[in-house]
Amino acid sequence: MRPDCRHFTGAIPCRFHKRDGRACDERCEDYSRVVRRILIVKLGAAGDVLRTTCILPALRHAYPGAQITWITEAPAMPLLEGNPLIDRIVARDRAVERLLVERFDLGLGLDPDEQGGALLALARCAARAGYVLDDLGRVMPVNVAARQWWVMGLDDGEKRSNRRTYQSLLHEICGLEDSGSRPQLFVPAAVRDRVRDRLSPSLAGFDRVVVLNTGGGGRWPQKKWTPAHYAGFARLVRRREPRTAVIVAGGPEERALNADVMRASAADAGIIDAGCANTLTEFAAIVERADLVVTSDSLALHVATAVSRPVVAIVGPTSPWELETYGTGEVVTADVPCLACYRRACDKAVTCMELLLPERVYAACVRVRRGGQRVATAAAGSPLPFSALRAAPQYGRRGR
Repeated sequence: MRPDCRHFTGAIPCRFHKRDGRACDERCEDYSRVVRRILIVKLGAAGDVLRTTCILPALRHAYPGAQITWITEAPAMPLLEGNPLIDRIVARDRAVERLLVERFDLGLGLDPDEQGGALLALARCAARAGYVLDDLGRVMPVNVAARQWWVMGLDDGEKRSNRRTYQSLLHEICGLEDSGSRPQLFVPAAVRDRVRDRLSPSLAGFDRVVVLNTGGGGRWPQKKWTPAHYAGFARLVRRREPRTAVIVAGGPEERALNADVMRASAADAGIIDAGCANTLTEFAAIVERADLVVTSDSLALHVATAVSRPVVAIVGPTSPWELETYGTGEVVTADVPCLACYRRACDKAVTCMELLLPERVYAACVRVRRGGQRVATAAAGSPLPFSALRAAPQYGRRGR
C-alpha cells in the first residue's frame, strides 16, 4: 500500500482501483505523492460553489502535489463530482469530525458567513486565507486580500462601487494569479445521454436552441424577469427565427412561473418545457444543449460559462460588474440609478427588471453572436436574426 498517495483514503478503494482494478503499489501509474494538504470551505449557494471552481487550475499550479479537500453543502456536491482537480468532497454535515483530527497546510475559507467561518476556524491549518468566525462570534477576514469582499458584504455602497469580478477578487483572496480559467463542471455521459434522448424528439426539425432559464434563487426574488417578459422573449425568438427552438428551464421554485410561460406559448411547438424537477447535472446537460443561454444572475449563468456556452444575463438588483462571462456573453441591465440595490423588495412603480423589454434582450443575444463582452445599459438598435450570424465558431458546439 502507498498511503502517501493523494488518492489514498484508507477506507475505500481509490477511483483508479474501481475503474480498472490496479493495485495500490509501486506499479500504479496514477500514484501522486502528497506534498501538502489544502482545505477549501465553500458551502453555497450552488452557483457560487460552481463559479468558485475557477481557482482550481491556479491552485494546482501554485501547489503541485497538493491533496485538495472541498467542504460544501450536500446538494451542491454534484457540481464538484468528477472534477480531477479535487481529491475529496465532504458534505458540511459530515465535516466536523474530520476537522477535529485532520491537519492541513493551507485552509481557504471562501464563505464570509458564520457557518463557513466556523468550519475554517475549527480546522487545524498551518496557514489560512479568507474568513473565520472569531472567538466573539464575528465573521472576520483572515488576510488583507480578503478584506474588500468582506467590506462589500457589509456596505451596500461599497458593493455598488466595485467594478471587479468575483473571480478576480477570489483569486486575490487566495493569493493566486488569475489566469482567466472558467468554472469547471463535469456532466456524466449517462446524464448527458438521458437528457439528449428526452429532448431530441421535441428538437427535431430545429437548427438552433436557446435555453431560457427562469430561475433566480430564493434570496433575491427581484432577480427574476417578469412572466410576461419571459413569454414575450420566447415568442419573439420564435417569430424572428422559425428554425430556433426555445427551451424553458427552471428549478422547483419556478413551477408556477414556467407553467404561466408555457400557457402563454401553448400553440407553439418550438417553445419546449424542460421541466422543473431536473437534478443539477441534468440541468447542466440541458444548458449544454444550448447554442445560447438567457438567464438571470443565477446558477444557469455559471453553468453556461463552465460549459462554454454564449450567455446573456439579465441583471437588476445584484451587481452586474461582478459577473464574468469570459468574453462570450453580455450582462444586460436597465439604465436606473438604483442598479445593484440588493433589496429583496422594490418600492418603484416600475422595477428595473420590468424595464428590460424582450426586444432589448434579443438585441443583446445578437451582439453576443457578433462577439465581445460588455455590461450593457444603453438601448440597442435593430437586431440581426440569429441565422445571419450563424457562422461564428462558438455557436452550436455540442462538446465541451
